[in-house]
Amino acid sequence: MTSTKHDKPPTLTLADLREGTRATVTVPEASAVLGLSPWVGYQAAQRGEIPTLRIGRRLVVPVPALLRMLDGEPVDEPTALARPKR
Repeated sequence: MTSTKHDKPPTLTLADLREGTRATVTVPEASAVLGLSPWVGYQAAQRGEIPTLRIGRRLVVPVPALLRMLDGEPVDEPTALARPKR
C-alpha cells in the first residue's frame, strides 16, 4: 500500500517533543499533542494562541516555544500573523 499526503501523520507525543529530535512540528502534530483537532489547532494558531512561524507558504510550530507554552512560561515567538517591520 502506498501512502498519500492525505494519510494521517504518525502520532506525536509530548515525550517525543521533549526528546528534542525536531526543531519544528506541523500544526496538526502540535494539535494532537495538545488534544485538539487539526481544525481547532489552525484556528488557535491564527489567533496566536499556538506559537507559529511562517516559512514560505508553510506554517510550523517551533518545538521550544510549544514546550515553554506547555510549561506555563510566556512565549515571545513570532506568530503566523506577525509581519516584519520595514
